[in-house]
Amino acid sequence: WLAGAVNRAEDIRLATIPALACAVAVLTAAVSELTWPRPTGAVRVASLSRGRSARPAGLQRLALTGFVATALALAVGALTAAPDGRSFTRRTVDFATTGSPYPGASYATAVGIATALLALATWFARTRVDARPAIGPGREALDAAVRGVSMVRVLRPAAVGSLSTAAGLWLTLGATVNSVTQNLRMNDSRQAPQPPLDWVQNFGFTALGVGVVLGFLSVVALASASPRLPRQDQGPVIDGARVRA
Repeated sequence: WLAGAVNRAEDIRLATIPALACAVAVLTAAVSELTWPRPTGAVRVASLSRGRSARPAGLQRLALTGFVATALALAVGALTAAPDGRSFTRRTVDFATTGSPYPGASYATAVGIATALLALATWFARTRVDARPAIGPGREALDAAVRGVSMVRVLRPAAVGSLSTAAGLWLTLGATVNSVTQNLRMNDSRQAPQPPLDWVQNFGFTALGVGVVLGFLSVVALASASPRLPRQDQGPVIDGARVRA
């Protein structure tokens, strides 16, 4: 994920692209809610039922999973990174090896801000969907369905952005840990911890697995479908024969 970058600035750009791009998509959905037509006229009729839209439970869980996984990856990276905040180091008595990039404190601020912006944009857009005027009395089912479609437009990019950010962090973390461990064994094989009791490398494998799962979930979120709108009642059918008669 970050392996293609050549310096810290490019690392940060790559790390923040998913969250920032999806935040723009969420805000675009919010703008469409702000331009929703408002009731006009001297007399207005409205339903007494709540306009709060039903949350797409699957997308909501995926978005929450992505945000939590991103925060956890940043915390783990900051605690285990080398002093420079962007590499990982393992040592034995006579040898040390370092690998980068690594999502340490050097990335935590930028990625954290980008993820926070995505979370705030998601919250704002969701409140706009809930606050949108109802379609009208007697059309509660259609109103709920339209709000559900709008909520999917908000939560889909939120889930994709948070999950892809988290997946990139965990994959980068795991790949660097495993690369450093292999270098340590090749250069100081007698003192280096050996599998299956090398818990640092086991953690690296676990991080890779978590990253793969999160990446798959981001694809699931991207492919999630919007709910179907209910069909409108058709007007009375006119008998053509009677009209001609």
